[in-house]
Amino acid sequence: MGPLLKLLGKILLALVVIMAILAVAFVVFVGYQLSQSAEESREAVYMYDLSLSTTGPIENVSLLLPVPSRYNPATGRKETVLNLSLVSFSNFDRAGEIAVGIQEVDGIPMLHIAADRIDPIYRSHIEPIMILPGRNESELPPPPTYVYADHYSNATPELVAMELHLYDSDVDHEIDTREPLQSEALFLPYRITGDLGNVTGGMVDGIYVRNGASGYVVEVPFILSYDADEENVLSIATGLQGTNQWWVLGWRSNSYREQLSHAFTGPCNGTYPVTGVLTAGEGVY
Repeated sequence: MGPLLKLLGKILLALVVIMAILAVAFVVFVGYQLSQSAEESREAVYMYDLSLSTTGPIENVSLLLPVPSRYNPATGRKETVLNLSLVSFSNFDRAGEIAVGIQEVDGIPMLHIAADRIDPIYRSHIEPIMILPGRNESELPPPPTYVYADHYSNATPELVAMELHLYDSDVDHEIDTREPLQSEALFLPYRITGDLGNVTGGMVDGIYVRNGASGYVVEVPFILSYDADEENVLSIATGLQGTNQWWVLGWRSNSYREQLSHAFTGPCNGTYPVTGVLTAGEGVY
């Protein structure tokens, strides 16, 4: 029995070793496959948006607004990452004949919006239609359509914003989402006025900041010139986000984001510093 027990012990030991080797090989193989999946799916993306609304008409309009820009060491210039050919426009055609382009101001690219007149956009309010259980959608009346107007009324009470959106996945480098101040696209020129480490969460000039967020309170100039009634309100909000994303058993990402917003009352003619928030280091690393 002694030699047989020794033989069985050796066989069991060999099986344990083989199983351990197979387990390690499986873990290495799965890790390699996940790593390959992450590398093949990895992409860097810039996103930009602008929202603009006015409660009344504004005339002789020239708006110079910051766009995401970064220093290019190859050219020695500050260049925007905003490609207008990739931008989607919403509601601009409803507000008048509006020209949109990029214009440099003291070596810094800015978005130039110009028009003889920009009218406000109001629309009707549509109540959502409830579909009760068991009711066939074919039995419902045709969905209502919005009615638009260039003035407020009981029939058109909702103020509508003009919007620009950009989603650019043709970014040729991994975005530095931890320290975007060093080399990434930002709204220029900026001045840091505070640290989000001193903010316990809540609203900063109308922008929500979560508790524990990392980043800065910034100030960026808007250059505005237009005629308007004293009670008119022009609201402008703009934001940019740089994101790295990849697939490992689900989408993962990290990002930084900058947001600016302000409501301007009456006519404007000058340079107006606007407070915003830059958050960095969000997501998975």
